[in-house]
Amino acid sequence: MSFLTPLYLIGALGLAIPIILHLLHDRPKNKQVFGSLMFLDKTKPPVDRKRRPTHLLLLLLRCLALLLLVFVFARPFVTVDDPAAAGKRDRQWLTVLLDQSASMQRGDLWVQAKGKVLAALEQLGPGDHFTLYAFDNKADLLVDVISWQGSASDGEVTQLLERLDKPSFGGSNLGQALVSAGEAIQEYEANPDERPLVKRDILVISDLQKGSRLGDVQGYEWPTGIKVSLDQIGEDDQGNCGIEQVAARTLWAATESVPSFRVSNSSNASTDEFEFVAQSSTDDDPLSQKVHVPPGRSRVIEFPTEWLGQSINRLSVRGDVADFDNTFYFAQEKQQSVRIVYIGEDKPDDAEGALFYLRSAFQKTSALNFDVQFMSGKSAAPLPEADLYVVGDAVNAKLSTSLDKGVRAGGTALVIVHSGKQAGNMQQWLDAPNLGIDDVKSKDYGLLQSLKLDHPILSVFRDSRYSDFTNLHFWNYRELQSLPEEGIQVLARFDTGPPAWLLVSRDKGRLMVMTSGWKPADSQLALSTKFIPLLYSVLQPVLESKTQSRQFFVGDQIRISKFNNGNVAGSVSIIPPGNDVAPIKAGDVFLPDKPGLYTVSGSDWSEMFAVNIIPSESRTEPIPMDQFQRLGLPMNDLVATPEQLAVAVATEKIEAHRHEYWQWALAAMLLFVIIETVLAAKGSRSVEPITAS
Repeated sequence: MSFLTPLYLIGALGLAIPIILHLLHDRPKNKQVFGSLMFLDKTKPPVDRKRRPTHLLLLLLRCLALLLLVFVFARPFVTVDDPAAAGKRDRQWLTVLLDQSASMQRGDLWVQAKGKVLAALEQLGPGDHFTLYAFDNKADLLVDVISWQGSASDGEVTQLLERLDKPSFGGSNLGQALVSAGEAIQEYEANPDERPLVKRDILVISDLQKGSRLGDVQGYEWPTGIKVSLDQIGEDDQGNCGIEQVAARTLWAATESVPSFRVSNSSNASTDEFEFVAQSSTDDDPLSQKVHVPPGRSRVIEFPTEWLGQSINRLSVRGDVADFDNTFYFAQEKQQSVRIVYIGEDKPDDAEGALFYLRSAFQKTSALNFDVQFMSGKSAAPLPEADLYVVGDAVNAKLSTSLDKGVRAGGTALVIVHSGKQAGNMQQWLDAPNLGIDDVKSKDYGLLQSLKLDHPILSVFRDSRYSDFTNLHFWNYRELQSLPEEGIQVLARFDTGPPAWLLVSRDKGRLMVMTSGWKPADSQLALSTKFIPLLYSVLQPVLESKTQSRQFFVGDQIRISKFNNGNVAGSVSIIPPGNDVAPIKAGDVFLPDKPGLYTVSGSDWSEMFAVNIIPSESRTEPIPMDQFQRLGLPMNDLVATPEQLAVAVATEKIEAHRHEYWQWALAAMLLFVIIETVLAAKGSRSVEPITAS
């Protein structure tokens, strides 16, 4: 038996009052005077130490009544395990999202997180639905218990958590995990004989660091009845320092760039002095330099000149409290060869020709080695293989047919229409037998209009800072007559109406046509800031198909076909980082699960690539709670921890299964009071004293 208000039991001390009164009640109240005793001396009655209380039945009734009154105020109850009553309780669905991203490696956050999951199990009852996800870059379903079976289900989850000995190295995509949980709840179809789920709660157990991605939550329509609780673990009271590589902003950075790295220090950091250390692959003594990064700031560090000759493959930051993200693995870029063939009559050193500016545009960079070749359109030599064909003049029938086949097979060609002599070639390449070419000489100059900036080729100019083409003047251009109505995309027109840039799909390849070139006699295109980005945009699909960076993040999709300059054939194996690690046979896509230096090998080639923790994991400051509310998260009014939820559910279970007896105690007390009143009334009718005559 238990009591809701046990402090009222102190009132039981009041039982002493009726007992004392009954002990004092044995002295006679009525006096009878006898004349024969008047001559005797008065003496005090002797003290009887064995005094007994009188009227024991009345005393018992009064004590019982007082004791029952105390019980009424103390609210006694008895908890009864009633399986039938448990089957009638409302079912709930609890979904727990456990953060296993790299930032959870700090301190004992992972141990705390698993303890929170076990504490959340206390709120489950027989028949409840329980789901557990572990999320980093993606959400993995670990367990889905449709009907909770008490200790058996509890043991299953406990064993699963024991196997999760440490977090992963992936980033935190909390938004995707929340949406996945919401969709699973919405798509669940209950059996006809299954009791409905009244409560559907999602509990997030995470450090809720600012690097978590929440984009998927924005605009998501949450199913009705779902509530989300956020349980933040740990406090970022010592800050964190992270390191990442500063990538080149554009592919056409023509200089040989020096590797640069950004060291960021969180705003609540406890230190601002760090050591930037570089380790070479030859295991020589490490190179280091002191770095000062104030809290809340970042600093870009370039390799010193004396470091450039070293084969550095690992960088680190020393002096940080949280060291899970202090190592950066670095793989030297390998130049990829890109072959471009110009077909025309221009001379390479002729500043008035198109070839001169084409070769100037495609300069060698740290990642790309452009090989620009040229041949005459009248040549009888076979058409060489190339990643991009640029046609500046009319070509003979043999080259025209070969070029058409090459484009249809998946090649890319850029054709500049300079004269009407190219009509025959254009008729073949555009499947337009009636196509004609008219020369147009502008009285002043022509401008571009109706540019499709949403097209991939022109999307590089989508930003308002680069979308102004009014300073690009065209002196001469050609107008194509009788163009086909289908299969041609007009990317830009001249202000007089004729198409300026066209894109034609040819089976697996594509053909871009410019009705005015970049020769100084035709336009200012070669001398404008639009020229190089435009050429790279035309070549972009080729670069994406055969080249890629050697720097990746954990969880990235690495396409094996892009290694070895795009020439990958036969079986390919990957050796993960570590000693005595067995090679892994690789398919088309490889997903790395930990940072380090990997080696990918074919039959006669081998390359190295680096995998690192995504930089957003270094942002360990907590997300403000009001940000979740602005994203429309259906949060509980009071965000409770799993321990608080377990206590609330335990209280709910006690209230549902307890039997209270205070009403019966009140009835018994009233009964005893009535009996005591009747007996006391009868006892007071004693015999009248006899009065002396």
